[in-house]
Amino acid sequence: MKPLEGWEGPVSLTEGVYRYSKNVTWIRLFIDVEGQNYYGGTVGAPANFEVEMEGDQWMRFETDLAQTPKGELVLRLRGLATWDVVYERISEGCPIDERIECIEDLAAYLERCFA
Repeated sequence: MKPLEGWEGPVSLTEGVYRYSKNVTWIRLFIDVEGQNYYGGTVGAPANFEVEMEGDQWMRFETDLAQTPKGELVLRLRGLATWDVVYERISEGCPIDERIECIEDLAAYLERCFA
């Protein structure tokens, strides 16, 4: 995997899954890659979202912190050393009118959302 200019990573999340990330003020942009598939999103924004290819269309889904039925945050242990807060989709998603043909296009789209 090659580096993305201006982004950190790729960092291995688990076997076969890698993450690129970039901070824009307090907002973290991320792109996860699993084999030939990739998707991205935001964490720490006023309205977080995830962008993923569904069928033949890129879709944008609103996300929020995942919680247990008792209202506790859901955490995921990564690399036996780091806890990640888990986000879940809270919308059905809407198509985005962007031409995203490669991981660099997805990175540029995420950056434009907060430029």
